[in-house]
Amino acid sequence: MDSSHIFGGPARRVGTAVVAALLLAGALPAAVAEASAGTTAVSATTATAGAPLIKPGDMVTGLGRTGFLTWATDGTYTQRWTRLADGAVTVFPSGHSVSRSIDSDVVVDQRHGVATLRDMEAGTELFSLPLDSNRYAGAVRSTLFARADISGRGPLELYSPGTDGPVRRTATGLPADAADLGVVAASGNDALLMYTTGSGTAVARHWAVLDLNSAAVTSSRRIAATDTNESVSFAISTTHIAWTDYSADNTGTTVVVLDRTTLKTQSFRMASAARLLIGLVGNWLTYSRPGGLLSYSRDTVQTLTARSLTSTATRKLLDHTVSSVDAPGDAAGFVGGTTADGEGLYRIAPGADGVPAATNIATTGAPTQVTLLGHTVPTTVDLDRTRGQLPLAWHLSRNNVAMTLTLRNTHTGESLTEYVTASTRDESPQPMRYDWTGALRWNNEPGTWTGASAGPYTWQITAKPLNGIGPDLKASGSFTVTRKTGAHDYDSDGSPDILARDTSGRLWIQDTYRQPASHNVLQNRGLVISGGWQVYDRIEATGNLGGAAAPDLVARDRDGMLWLYLGTGDGKAPFTGRIRISAGWNTYVHLAGGSDLTADGRPDLVATDPSGRLWLHRGTGVASAPFAPRKLIGTGGWQAYDRITALGNLAGGAAGDLVARDKAGVLWLHLGNGDGTLAPRTRISGGWNGFDNLVGSGDLDRDGRPDLYAGNTNGTTHTPGTYRATGDWRTPLRAFEKVNTVQTGQMFNLFA
Repeated sequence: MDSSHIFGGPARRVGTAVVAALLLAGALPAAVAEASAGTTAVSATTATAGAPLIKPGDMVTGLGRTGFLTWATDGTYTQRWTRLADGAVTVFPSGHSVSRSIDSDVVVDQRHGVATLRDMEAGTELFSLPLDSNRYAGAVRSTLFARADISGRGPLELYSPGTDGPVRRTATGLPADAADLGVVAASGNDALLMYTTGSGTAVARHWAVLDLNSAAVTSSRRIAATDTNESVSFAISTTHIAWTDYSADNTGTTVVVLDRTTLKTQSFRMASAARLLIGLVGNWLTYSRPGGLLSYSRDTVQTLTARSLTSTATRKLLDHTVSSVDAPGDAAGFVGGTTADGEGLYRIAPGADGVPAATNIATTGAPTQVTLLGHTVPTTVDLDRTRGQLPLAWHLSRNNVAMTLTLRNTHTGESLTEYVTASTRDESPQPMRYDWTGALRWNNEPGTWTGASAGPYTWQITAKPLNGIGPDLKASGSFTVTRKTGAHDYDSDGSPDILARDTSGRLWIQDTYRQPASHNVLQNRGLVISGGWQVYDRIEATGNLGGAAAPDLVARDRDGMLWLYLGTGDGKAPFTGRIRISAGWNTYVHLAGGSDLTADGRPDLVATDPSGRLWLHRGTGVASAPFAPRKLIGTGGWQAYDRITALGNLAGGAAGDLVARDKAGVLWLHLGNGDGTLAPRTRISGGWNGFDNLVGSGDLDRDGRPDLYAGNTNGTTHTPGTYRATGDWRTPLRAFEKVNTVQTGQMFNLFA
């Protein structure tokens, strides 16, 4: 029996589009013997493939008892017959246009104006005759239908095998003005015809049942499809005829089922206005809206559903359908898929209990549920080399999903969750792309950002099918982030941090992050490192003194003892236990660390005494003895300054530099010469007495130059900001830029 067929729309082209694509010219000769003499043999090639397969993208255009016919849509238009028993493939040569013969293993092979019926099961040729492709009207088993002339009107002719060649008969019972005649379905000895009458606005569509034995129409009916709708679907069985009726306002679809014995009809209203594929299997109607697999929304009729014609029972057969084909016997054929068995060709036939069941008889090898086909996440990510930009992509089997991506630092727990989309909605799957800027949610707080610190990470994607077909896809993996830590980068995230001590003696770390898009510098809420820091009267960030990977700091207690805290690079515990350096440091008024004044690759420490002399403590890179013996590099005058800050190489010279503010609020630049000495000072500008603290923060904007952070300890009288370095000693700092802070209510009395 037949499953759904569509007149004039895509499903009709499944059966005859191969013919239409390669139009064959030629008039019908007078003698059938001339046709037989012009027949050319098919030089088919065969290959045993094992299980029956369908190449992805191929259209299934016919299904018999022993095999099926496909047509390639890759531009080659290759047509193949695949045997179900062992997967053996017959490839039809180029230039042959092959279409199915309904309810059989027969195909119609047209070439050079000659139509040949071939029995693919037996491997024999039934007959050939000259036939213009415009006259071809379909085939049922060993009977070929042809219109009398190329206009599509006139009598319908039937050709069947005979002893001396094909026997021609003329169908009776059709209207004289019947046009667009075509066979759309068949069951037993009956063929279901589709035709139109009238013209213009008076055109009407009809179906008719033609008895193949007598070539006579036994019943017919005008259908109520609108004139503009060409996607009418049909099905016929020995007991019923079904067709689709589309509402004039295009708001819904009704499937009408006629009982061929009682002539009573049942109507089933579908919520979808789109075309349907229908079939008849026993006393059950099957229906589905094709194309649901790639839909971006749910549709109640995208599944292939069987509905009883004798009760209200329904059964789900397939998760979705692509197309339908006729199937011999009390069965129907659908191309579609289930999440259990994947994509392929399914035969729908009654089970032992009479209820239709789906059997996968040939597969494409593609999954129905969303699957991950591959991804581009590297195993190691160097965020310094990528400059915080990392394009990531996941290749899914289909893109109609709502997909989220979570990146998580497994050490800190900081993460990022974002929606990920494909660049287009093409039917071919496009990669789901996300360009990671190297940012995470700081401390997992909404609306806050921080740079991703070095360490182990995991990624996880969740793709929820928008059409509801199949379960959510969940996939995950891991990677490692590497990056160098700079000055003041205590948590190894590529961005400087600000250290502050509150009035109770607790030391805080305040993370900063410069947003790539807006270039705004964000300063997040502080996290407590530890308490007890009230014992120190000086805390100074020094850069990497001890030779580890992260920057360190020194702290002087009130007895003049200097202590070293080595950096760990871990924002949750950024420093090790203290290491005693030496005593006697209470002879100094100011300490400033972090600039490499000797150009040996290690940061140094400078200090001023009460007499205004400047001393250099060269860094050794050894934690147990981090400084060489001091050296006098400034003989006097440094008592004029109330703030001295080591910035690093601010102005593009040979070594690290210092800035110093005098008591009148003027800021001065002292360029390093590279030998531990300083060049004569250069005036930067005045008005700097509005700040309590000037911090050599390191590279805030990631341009390779250190910047200056300025603020007040209580954070209430002046908004902190940054002065980005220019690299030019004549104008070393850009204009003040506000830092966006998250107020915490803490009062700080010292910045390091």
